[in-house]
Amino acid sequence: MSRIDRLPPASPCIARCVIDEASQLCTGCARSLDEIAGWGSASEEVRSAVWAELPARAARFGLKTRRLSWQGDTLLAETARRLSDEGARLIAGVWGASGELVRLPGTPCTVQIGDGALNLTLPDAALRLEAARYLTAFEIDRPDAPTLIALAVPVGRAIRDAPAALTALGPDDTALLTRDAGGPRFDLGLERRAARFTVRCNAPLAATLTRAAGTTWPDHLSRTGLPLRDASPVRVIETPCLRLEIDAKIPMPDSTSPDGPHTHLLPDHIAQGLDTPPTVPMPAGYVATALILPAK
Repeated sequence: MSRIDRLPPASPCIARCVIDEASQLCTGCARSLDEIAGWGSASEEVRSAVWAELPARAARFGLKTRRLSWQGDTLLAETARRLSDEGARLIAGVWGASGELVRLPGTPCTVQIGDGALNLTLPDAALRLEAARYLTAFEIDRPDAPTLIALAVPVGRAIRDAPAALTALGPDDTALLTRDAGGPRFDLGLERRAARFTVRCNAPLAATLTRAAGTTWPDHLSRTGLPLRDASPVRVIETPCLRLEIDAKIPMPDSTSPDGPHTHLLPDHIAQGLDTPPTVPMPAGYVATALILPAK
């Protein structure tokens, strides 16, 4: 049993605290004033009982964003269960610069949960998710689209000091996939709080990227874009509590994204400065770690 697998039920609060006069329930978390006031001292049994009632209350209010009670190993197990469905997707990154882990039918998949982390490996992608105490799961309804799960952390836990230019990070000693493990890694310099988009590469590509180091995004693409596409290095996306590696060929511009694991690097989208797609509003004060979408 890991040290975090039996955390007490989390608070349902999503920082949208408005009391409905008719029901005397919070329109953000669907709890009563007494439940909110007594949450800190409530027993695990009482908290669990409240959590059990919240889905029905949220449905009455039509709440589009609902916090889930998952924590610790429960959060890891629920994530693994959803990703075990063929066609389900996990998206990590920011709007325009992201990686997608997709398990195609018949694709072998290895899943391990232990020491407070989920490790999931496909032939051309790998994921490590750490269940920090502050990692939170939300269920979010979207117009004309399936409900998704957002894993998120408080803004104060977001990435700090992300480079604003192409930056050499040194050898990648924590690689999940074997290709170029231990090889040089470079941050593309998006300077975003929610994610770092990096590549792990071989010596020839590393030489090209080293010559362009210090050039800001997206200016360095005129020198690095074509070599990156041709080499298709391992893309390493890091978000709070998560590392996703994709080792799939980068498609030609304007071509269709592959069905399996792949990445997106779209300057026009990145320029909008959004952490998540416009149709996925995150609760105030939170930054997305990953989005989990059901199979189509």
